[in-house]
Amino acid sequence: MSEGVPQARVCVVDDDPGIREALAERLGARGYAVSTAGSGEGALERARAGVDVMLLDLQLPRGDGFEVLEALRREQLDVTVVVITAHGTVEKAVRALRTGAYDFLQKPFEPELVEETLRRALERSTLRRANRALAAEVAAISDEGLVHEPGGAVAGVIETARRAAASDATLLLFGESGTGKELLARAVHRWSPRAEGPFVALNCAALAESLLESELFGHEKGAFTGATGQREGKLEAAHGGTLFLDEVGDTSQALQVKLLRVLQERAFERVGGNATVSVDLRVVTATHRDLKAMVAAGEFREDLYYRLNVISLTIPPLRERRGDVARLADHFVARYGRETGRLDVRLSEGAAAALLAHDWPGNVRELQNAIERAVVLCEGGEILVEDLPPELLGAGGSTPPEGFHGKVEAYRKQVIEEALAATGGNQTRAAERLGLQRTYLARLIRKYGI
Repeated sequence: MSEGVPQARVCVVDDDPGIREALAERLGARGYAVSTAGSGEGALERARAGVDVMLLDLQLPRGDGFEVLEALRREQLDVTVVVITAHGTVEKAVRALRTGAYDFLQKPFEPELVEETLRRALERSTLRRANRALAAEVAAISDEGLVHEPGGAVAGVIETARRAAASDATLLLFGESGTGKELLARAVHRWSPRAEGPFVALNCAALAESLLESELFGHEKGAFTGATGQREGKLEAAHGGTLFLDEVGDTSQALQVKLLRVLQERAFERVGGNATVSVDLRVVTATHRDLKAMVAAGEFREDLYYRLNVISLTIPPLRERRGDVARLADHFVARYGRETGRLDVRLSEGAAAALLAHDWPGNVRELQNAIERAVVLCEGGEILVEDLPPELLGAGGSTPPEGFHGKVEAYRKQVIEEALAATGGNQTRAAERLGLQRTYLARLIRKYGI
């Protein structure tokens, strides 16, 4: 193989032994590690053993090519597929591409075209793996709302979500605002066989009904004033991936009817159009409202509720997950420390205690904002109580004089006074003695009235 990848693994799947042998001989002479199969069952066996690219005939005994494509996606096998079709069956090739194939070849084909298509498929396979590795690294530092105490309230939710991600079952997420419902939806998408497809989110409470319908379904030219052209909606944008509908409980009954059809048929019409558009996607919805009570009150369609509620998960508020507060706080401190170039920043004991004592009505989002503010405002390497938002410190934002906080602050003042006494009041030398920045010590001196 002159310009290819020496160790690339290629599997040729065709029910015609003559085609299998001819392709295997030619590709083997080019340096590829070639295996062959004559059936759908054999193709899956080779894929499970490890294959980079599969040349897959759609006409096979014991499981056609479409069944192989579905099985590869279901089992999340990392194989780039080029399908082989008979002359005049382009519609099958298009269907295969929508099912997950990378490209197609029509019989009879030139050997040079096979090699060129294979080369591009291998480049795509290499790029996919690099992207997947990068995505895993990004995911490891971006799932702030999923940081949790092992065995805690959120651990079971995440475990169930991981299991559910392997299927296309509709998920309904419950939880207060800021608990991390969208983060969990994004994680489900990454854990699913649709991870390489798009993740599209839409907040149903953020738009008026007329705008929401157009945003979701798209519209045709002239559908309404200002519709100067055809526009793709979120449903089409999510084709092959996951659609996340936040605050689904805020949709009107008219829109609920249309959503029900999408879930049942995976089809819809754009606003102002008659053509039916089919989509292949997974739907995850979320709400902070009690949908069951809304159904009883006639405010939410019962049939849609049961369609959405195939698997339901409830993310508890942060006030019920005290064990997660410290972990989340440390996570955010490290994150914003990296972003601001302050790798040594840390929480003081007093600040950590204040975080644990707060009820967090804004949940994880409120905690994240509080830590970001504190990292930006603190002057030394330590986040103090007064660096936190005033609402965390009680009425007026003043530090409580009694209890744990008061004792910590009193000790801090004593240590500073001793350092100043030992250096004859020289603040520069006192700061060096305490391991603090000069400006930070000056701030503490003003704070304690020393």
